Amino acid sequence: MLQKLLLVRDFFPFRLLIAHLKYNFFGLIYWLLLFGIVTDTLGKAFGVPFLFFSPEYLGQVSVWGFLLLGFSFGGFTMAFHTYSYSKLGPRFPFLIVVARPFYRFCINNSILPIAFSAIYMYNMSVFQFNEELAKVEDIWFFNLSYIGGFTLFIILSMAYFFPTGNANKNHVNESQDTDSLIASFTNKGEKWYNFFRSESKRPIYYIGKNFRFYRSRSVAHLDNELIDQIYASNRINALIFETITLVAFLGMGFFRDYSIFEMPAAMSIVTLFTIISMLLSAFQSWFHRWGYPIIVGVIIGMSYLSSVTPFFKYTSFAIGLDYSSKYRTEYTVAEIAQNGKLKGDSTESHQEIQTLLSNWKGRQHSRKPKLVILNTSGGGSRSALWTFVVLSNCDSLTNNSVSNQMQLIAGASGGMVGAAYYRELVLRRNLGQLKAKSNQEFKKNIAKDLLNKLSFSASTSDLLVRYKMYHYKDKLYTQERGVEFEKQLHENLNNYLEHPLNYYKEYESKSLIPLMIFSPTIVNDGRRLLISSQNLSFMVGLRPGISAYENIDYQTFFKKNHPGEIRFSTVLRANASFPFIMPMITMPTKPEIQLMDAGIRDNYGGKVTVDYLFANSDWIKKNTSGIVIIETRDTKRVLNDEAYNEISLVDKITMPFGNILFNFPRTQDFDQEQLMKLCTKSFKFPVDVVSFNLREKTNDRISLSWRLTKREKRKIEEAFYSKDNQEAFMKLKKLLFN
Repeated sequence: MLQKLLLVRDFFPFRLLIAHLKYNFFGLIYWLLLFGIVTDTLGKAFGVPFLFFSPEYLGQVSVWGFLLLGFSFGGFTMAFHTYSYSKLGPRFPFLIVVARPFYRFCINNSILPIAFSAIYMYNMSVFQFNEELAKVEDIWFFNLSYIGGFTLFIILSMAYFFPTGNANKNHVNESQDTDSLIASFTNKGEKWYNFFRSESKRPIYYIGKNFRFYRSRSVAHLDNELIDQIYASNRINALIFETITLVAFLGMGFFRDYSIFEMPAAMSIVTLFTIISMLLSAFQSWFHRWGYPIIVGVIIGMSYLSSVTPFFKYTSFAIGLDYSSKYRTEYTVAEIAQNGKLKGDSTESHQEIQTLLSNWKGRQHSRKPKLVILNTSGGGSRSALWTFVVLSNCDSLTNNSVSNQMQLIAGASGGMVGAAYYRELVLRRNLGQLKAKSNQEFKKNIAKDLLNKLSFSASTSDLLVRYKMYHYKDKLYTQERGVEFEKQLHENLNNYLEHPLNYYKEYESKSLIPLMIFSPTIVNDGRRLLISSQNLSFMVGLRPGISAYENIDYQTFFKKNHPGEIRFSTVLRANASFPFIMPMITMPTKPEIQLMDAGIRDNYGGKVTVDYLFANSDWIKKNTSGIVIIETRDTKRVLNDEAYNEISLVDKITMPFGNILFNFPRTQDFDQEQLMKLCTKSFKFPVDVVSFNLREKTNDRISLSWRLTKREKRKIEEAFYSKDNQEAFMKLKKLLFN
């Protein structure tokens, strides 16, 4: 038993693992994150594991996607080895007297990469077989492609480092120590107390030449200056390798406009980890214990410079707006209040909306029709596809009555993207411009991947230097991941939404299409910016006893910046800027304000709807038989099989913080349900709500992401025919036709 313990204790791979825990725990965080992802315990709600199990490249899951993912993991593994070598190498000085010390270190430091790859390939294979319905032979090719990509990067790396190892003339012949290793393991005279000897005095057994076991030699006879020189030489070579790798990874971002360079999103995540790891390795190699303080100092310095100079701002622009300094409005409480008190603008905009409503009524077939409003929830691609599925199916089963009677669309994030696409198709149909295509093709378009281009830009250019510019009409903007998202959206939808905002003004005024109101959150103070092709000053005006001016009308506040010329896809992006995934949009004010996802304040569009109904309640009472609000929700208010568990000690510590995050949508639900109850009592017309729910049970797993798997797409299309949703449709049909 003692001999086995000695074997484990003094085995170099095990000693390295312990050394990582003691001296390099920060370097292990990346592995913990990756293990969490591929074991499906981290990022489940956002579909992160699916990005690794089913990497999409050039629009399909193929061996090329797995080859690239394997290549990126090879890069991350080498970054891990170089960082570990600079951090832990000096703690094992015997390495300088063996042939190819860095190569030997990598072999013995490979427990984590090998374990990770084995777990990943197993879980990926299970996922491909069960979820993607892949053939067994395809799964074999996927695994071989991953291994091939991984091996390719390792071979290229070792081709660089081999000369470094050969240059070390201080090593001894490893084969001389094989017999002594075997003898030491079978020596019955080994004393029990040797198990507790100091690490520095114990021999180490490592995997050496031809993957045989060897025993380390003492380096006590070597001069410390010589040891320092050897490690300094190794650090220089490692730094050169890291620099070449960094330049290669970052350089790929320069060619991101070419589809062949649109790497799988999972590869972008691994590349980001690799870049960060290599940067930390470089700082650690040259500044040692001062590395982390210097990094913190650099970040603080960049933050300060970004607040007082034009540098390091990493601005994401609203494409189409004029950012000239002479057109920037002061963003102050006084200016906000002044815009809210402009009675002329408010009265005029209200009259315009009344005309719009009258035009809507003129297109109806009854004296007092039902006015339909769509409230659609955020939720990335799942909400975009779900909203499209609900609208297209309802229209198909009611002879287009739903879209004909729909007058307003409000909501957040992906739901508004799906609604905007469907509205564009309705417009083209009404104008006679829609070519004969099946709804299935349009569904396929809205469900296409939006994540690869976005994530690749985030990992290769947004992180450090944004060196590419984007031309839109006669204006120039920085090209970052937000712009890449818009470009991919237009590519997926055949440029159907490639318009400025004011393109829709006339069509909305004539009620050829419903009015859309976007309400991204102003991060600076929590207000909402109401964006539409129409002037919405009537929704901003002062009400008795209220003076906070929660809403700001985009058309009025940015009238100097040519507000109608903003790109429509930029408005969609501003309304869907999920934190960290997409950058906040900077608006041309003094000081600059930042826009983020509408879901922060109004994930279902309920607040916008209530404001709109209050402002037009007299007209609605006189000209309609009531309101029908269609809700397309990515998750049911209360899931059918929802249950609660006992709270643990850790839960008591984390729940005060986790409650804010995980109960955020539910809190909005409760607030808006209460708001709607109070409002419907004050309205003098009936208000009916019809909810179509995508997720009805806790195990209905569909990713909150801009990427969907094949099975997720199928689940979304089939969800419309669930019992609850069919009952909702029958309720809607009864309301419209009775």
